[in-house]
Amino acid sequence: MASPTVPRERVNDLWARAAAELSNDDKLNVNFNRPDKLNILAELHAAAEKSRQRSLESGWKYTRKSGETVIIRDVFEKIVRWIDMFKQVGDVAVQYDPAHASLPWAGIRLVLQIAVNDSNKLALVAEGLARIAELICRFAVTEALYLQSTSKAATELERAVVNLYANILGYLSKAKQYLEQGTAKRIIKSAVLVETQLDSGLDDIRTAENEVDRCMALVDRNDRVNDHAKLMHLLERINAPLRRMDDNLKNMHDYLQASRRAEIVRWLSPEPYIQHHKQATHGVLAGTGHWLLSDPIFKQWKDDSASSILWLHGTPGSGKSKLVSIVIEDALKSFKAGDSPQPVFFYCSRNPAEPERSNPTAILASLARQLSCLEPGKPLLRPTVDLFKKKEEEGFASGSLQRDESRTLILQLIAQYPLTTIVIDAMDECNPRKRHELLKTLEQILRDSSGLVKIFVSSRNDQDIAFRLQHYPNLEIDSQRNGDDIARFVKNQTEQLIQDGELLQYSTSQVDMKKLIIDRVIKGAAGMFRWASMQLQYLCSFDLDADIKNSLGRLPPDLHTLYAELYEMLSTKPGEVQAIVFKNVFHWLLCAQRTLNTEEFLCAVSMNPQSGDNVSLASKDLVLKICNNFIVFDSQLDTFRFAHLSVREFLEQRPEYHNSISNALAAEVCLWTVLSTDPNFATEKLLLQLGWHANTAQARLQKLRIYADIY
Repeated sequence: MASPTVPRERVNDLWARAAAELSNDDKLNVNFNRPDKLNILAELHAAAEKSRQRSLESGWKYTRKSGETVIIRDVFEKIVRWIDMFKQVGDVAVQYDPAHASLPWAGIRLVLQIAVNDSNKLALVAEGLARIAELICRFAVTEALYLQSTSKAATELERAVVNLYANILGYLSKAKQYLEQGTAKRIIKSAVLVETQLDSGLDDIRTAENEVDRCMALVDRNDRVNDHAKLMHLLERINAPLRRMDDNLKNMHDYLQASRRAEIVRWLSPEPYIQHHKQATHGVLAGTGHWLLSDPIFKQWKDDSASSILWLHGTPGSGKSKLVSIVIEDALKSFKAGDSPQPVFFYCSRNPAEPERSNPTAILASLARQLSCLEPGKPLLRPTVDLFKKKEEEGFASGSLQRDESRTLILQLIAQYPLTTIVIDAMDECNPRKRHELLKTLEQILRDSSGLVKIFVSSRNDQDIAFRLQHYPNLEIDSQRNGDDIARFVKNQTEQLIQDGELLQYSTSQVDMKKLIIDRVIKGAAGMFRWASMQLQYLCSFDLDADIKNSLGRLPPDLHTLYAELYEMLSTKPGEVQAIVFKNVFHWLLCAQRTLNTEEFLCAVSMNPQSGDNVSLASKDLVLKICNNFIVFDSQLDTFRFAHLSVREFLEQRPEYHNSISNALAAEVCLWTVLSTDPNFATEKLLLQLGWHANTAQARLQKLRIYADIY
């Protein structure tokens, strides 16, 4: 049989040149002589859009051999996007003839026509077709931008592009050839073997693409960039995140009054998740965290059509929560741009004053609440309204939502969205006896969801979490990844402490000392922001350059040792009253049964339980100064909290902060408050016998009275 001829329409028709390099078998599978080339795009666009709608209505999905669940709807949305983008290339680049790329588009169309009615076939080729559609679009721009030159580098790039195109056509040929075989032949020819061959074809495409990228870097295109600003803008749009948004959600109505809507939302979950996020973003330096957003593993998780979990893990103090807040902000940015639905998120916390933040049932209820509407204050989705009405008719006999009820509701709500992004910070702070329930539920949501679900989880390397998430993509924070962020943080903090007069105020060589401090702290941080922050605070306790140098020469290697040295220095400062406040702050933060607002907290820590005296009421700034960097003030919730979980863990190991001792102190203060704010002869007699002095202003004690009455 004579070899099929391949038309050479123009010397710069790189697709025709690529087809000429194919084997005879591959050439037979490609239709080179279609007269209606310009109609192929319209036909493919209509077919892809029709398939997208079918997959949406049918909830089509399949499981990869690696375990991820791929949502077919998302794959077709990608194909539609690349077709639309390719049309724009032809509009912008006058010298580029879209008809030249009819070969691969025709190949995609043929393969799609064969595969779309067979889920097994579709699973084999769908993602490969979407990837090829993107490459056709991307390198159409590359041709128009880079291949107008006659330089040696441009010639080498042209050869690399032709080789890439040949690999693409080869893949399409093999896929079409296999799918057109009869069922019996396909059974004889192992599906596993074919899948391996097709995967190998995609690997060859990736290798060829990398070679094109290498050649592109060698081409001098500065003169062309100015002439093709529109093409460069188009290239930026190709590289931009995918748009996954259903505009119909914006036009949804629930026909509820605002008060009724608020009642339903509060019933679902009262957790102030927005305030928790604002607290987490506080202090995030501009420009930090970019390494995570640009990491290939993160980008693959974000852009892939498969539902998956990405696990971010690292040592205590490595900045996990700040990175999580950056991920959430990135997702919120996409939402505000109209590219994707709003993310839902939760910041776990091991704190007896906020028990719901470590309870899987409460965490899932909060996620359900956030998914119930496109954004706060907007109409609620039907599944939530229906569930509330059902519970209302039952008189809320079952109380708040149980874990399984939240899971069911979450799955129903996810079905309303083209994409759902769930972010959970500090999984390790979730109740150790119950967090397996949360992880199990997240995996069930991933498996059973009819929509695309992206779950981002951060935690320490706790064994039970690592065991559960080890098979999912993961990113470990280390000094190589966050080194630039640590350096920026240390430089910024050092400058700020010097400006505030807390560091190097009496230095005789401030410039040299500043450089020495920055260099040593960056080197010793080993990827831990918390260690760097505490070290700088510790150096503030020295006034002389010689003492600072001595301290830098023996930097504590771990957080616990650093905490111990700083605690010893703060706890032995002169001043009996200051020492009382110092320890009271830690006792109350360790044992308080709910979040105390600022007035309540300052009243509680200013009490001397041994005598019943209320020392001079400490101010917010004074408390922060006395306790240095161990605690922070949460302006979002008007309360104090430990600066980091590691502070709580350090104090819990010290015998003077044993749980029974802290609770006994709080109990004494509460009892003293109750007796003193309701004085009568009997209570005054009791106070006298105990040696307590009811000499505190009643108004001041009333601030703590409600807490004392309940707890």
